[in-house]
Amino acid sequence: MPTDTVSSLIQSITSRLSAVGIEDAGIDARLLLRSAFGWTAADQLGQLLDPPPSDKLDHLESLVARRCTQEPLQYITGNTEFFRRNFHVDENVLIPRPETEQIVVQTLAFIRERKISNPRIADVCTGSGAIAVTLALEMPAAEVHGTDISAGALTIAQQNATDLSAELDLYEGDLLDPLSGEFDVIVSNPPYILSTALTSLQPEVDREPNLALDGGIDGLDVIRPLFAGIAERLKPTASAAYVEIDPPIADAVMQLALETFPHTGISLLADLAGLTRCIAIEHT
Repeated sequence: MPTDTVSSLIQSITSRLSAVGIEDAGIDARLLLRSAFGWTAADQLGQLLDPPPSDKLDHLESLVARRCTQEPLQYITGNTEFFRRNFHVDENVLIPRPETEQIVVQTLAFIRERKISNPRIADVCTGSGAIAVTLALEMPAAEVHGTDISAGALTIAQQNATDLSAELDLYEGDLLDPLSGEFDVIVSNPPYILSTALTSLQPEVDREPNLALDGGIDGLDVIRPLFAGIAERLKPTASAAYVEIDPPIADAVMQLALETFPHTGISLLADLAGLTRCIAIEHT
């Protein structure tokens, strides 16, 4: 690939990525280059007309080759942004999405509106710990607990908690089983993709852990026991649960929620794209 200048190198990488169907190839090219060279955006911009560091070109080539196989950019660079913070990710965890930030926003709003001074919060299926770590940092007085069935995911979650100086407790186990007592708020981004839809996912998503994606034939394999656990562990008053869902299963999730929580406020929340993305279960 042309390496006369950083600019020509970016153009060459962009062309290679575009050729294999990578969307936003230009953005990915720049991010891969920054990751390989250890540069900030300002570093990159300031050296567009300079020759790239020759001793780092082999490393850059290895990253570009990985992206050309549709490996997610976040796994290659080892990080992603969530709620304005940088989180470490690898193939053990689902990559946090911007739409999942809605769970954080809803939780913060609920706790502040109810003036809960020392909230007890559980993040079930914590994965990278993005939700749990964010809530612990946004509300230092909160007692935050995270659970996951994957030991590999918990390793990443603990790394993120340590890197970001968040105080929380992490437990390995199924859903709410490792926890005791009642909670003011329970949140979760569980596996919810229909099993039949897994084969039609984007190539990048297909590289993410199946354990964090597959919701079974009707998408509710994990949500059913999760709701049962929430019913047992949520405080009976001034409490809430927020669970991320997939639009195709919204009606089924709503019906299940109405059956599980017959005397509770239930609502479906849309994301910024107008798609149903979260179910809210709120005790007054």
